[in-house]
Amino acid sequence: MWFFRLVPAFALLALSGCQLSHQPAPAHPDSAARCSGTERARCAWVNEIEQRVSRHFDRADRYRGQRCDVTIGYDPRRGYQVLRTEGDEALCLKAWQAVSSDRQLPTPPAGAPQNIMVTFRPG
Repeated sequence: MWFFRLVPAFALLALSGCQLSHQPAPAHPDSAARCSGTERARCAWVNEIEQRVSRHFDRADRYRGQRCDVTIGYDPRRGYQVLRTEGDEALCLKAWQAVSSDRQLPTPPAGAPQNIMVTFRPG
């Protein structure tokens, strides 16, 4: 039961990484379409993660004009973990929850980096 007392503190600590980003948001076409050759598998993997997590934004209009960069790590034994977020707090929290709760995210292809950064801009 002591663990449940720490949940609010953990949530505040997790949100402390969210900061307002002042960088302009570039166009965000399908990631796989931008890649060719040896990078195609990695780009398709990142694109699938972006799409699957974006499906959790059931009310994308709520996050219109917002941006969140999420750094995600993969461990074969524990799966995906959010390592860092930067951007609009509400969107970052939703992205964090989506990555943490989706157990069907694809495993990385051979040779993929352990950590990736995915940018979310719904709406």
